[in-house]
Amino acid sequence: MKLVADRAALYHGLQRLGAVVDSSTQQPLYQHVKMEAKDNELRLSATDLEVGLTLAVRDVEIESEGTILVPYERITPLIGATPDSSISMSEEDGKVGIKTENSYFRILGEDPTDFVSVPQFPAEGVVEIDPDVLKYMVRRTAFATAAGKGRYALHGILCVLGKENAIELVAADGARLAHVQKKVSNPEGLEQEIIIPREGLEQMARLADAGSEAIRFATSERRLVAENDAARMVCQLVEGQFPNYREVIPTTSEISVQLPTKELLNAVRRAGYMTTKETHVVDFEFTDGSLTITAEAPDVGRAEVHMPVDYKGEGAGIAFNPENIEEMLAIVEREMVKMKFTDRRSPCVFKSGLDYTYVVSPVLRDEIGV
Repeated sequence: MKLVADRAALYHGLQRLGAVVDSSTQQPLYQHVKMEAKDNELRLSATDLEVGLTLAVRDVEIESEGTILVPYERITPLIGATPDSSISMSEEDGKVGIKTENSYFRILGEDPTDFVSVPQFPAEGVVEIDPDVLKYMVRRTAFATAAGKGRYALHGILCVLGKENAIELVAADGARLAHVQKKVSNPEGLEQEIIIPREGLEQMARLADAGSEAIRFATSERRLVAENDAARMVCQLVEGQFPNYREVIPTTSEISVQLPTKELLNAVRRAGYMTTKETHVVDFEFTDGSLTITAEAPDVGRAEVHMPVDYKGEGAGIAFNPENIEEMLAIVEREMVKMKFTDRRSPCVFKSGLDYTYVVSPVLRDEIGV
């Protein structure tokens, strides 16, 4: 392998791979990035065996083709610190030489033979989605996935492909559920439900930043493969049974009120400052024309935030973990959200537009002792 590459383009590609290079793995092979010079482009690949990513660096002049594995933590900061606009790279006997205007480095590489490559894109069952639509959907669901140990299926995001070119993404962690639905191009009328790991779906959404085309994706052998004109990624699908989200979303409610998104976020956030780990609760109390959000902790103090709302009727209240409300409001771009619930013990639904639904369980004070 011998080539001259634009330094900034190469460094940008290496940075993108950093999200999937597994620096903690016991297999040193996967702490490396694969460089393949072929067909007038340099392809960079990395994997942690659950998510793999390959992308093209086209600002290169290839003198001879070849493939090498280079340790990611060595080459990336070196390329980043180099002041030159272009660099020369060559490979010989498993070593990569990097030459700039006033320096030369030689990095020991590895044999790429056993490196797991990102598979070719499937020929059937292909669905296309607009990059901006995908980013919109991932942003509104990924935050609600389960963290830490628990039900493995909840560590992923359910993707439902249905009739009439509909796609749904659903995330849940046992205390809340986020659901968004949009349109895709599904010419084969594929209907399926798969669970995609959060990291894999976020990497799929990042393809939009590397290319200009629609993102194509398909499943093959319990894997999701996605690509556009600049990159391709693969991830293992999550095993397990995702909860029946249709049964979780309430279909009726007795109380419905429109609330200003930014003002509500600000009020919940300020009230949350008066909570602790032991008393991480804010109370919503509705009266005619007003919402009062309160929080109190014996060793901290008390918060009471009032805001006018379009509510008429008898007094009603419900309590939440403030983080569950803040995280949702922070990603909603519409000026208003609709809040619907029946009583203090029933799930609460927040709606934004026609495509986004967020269900959050209330905090029951008699059960947590606060």
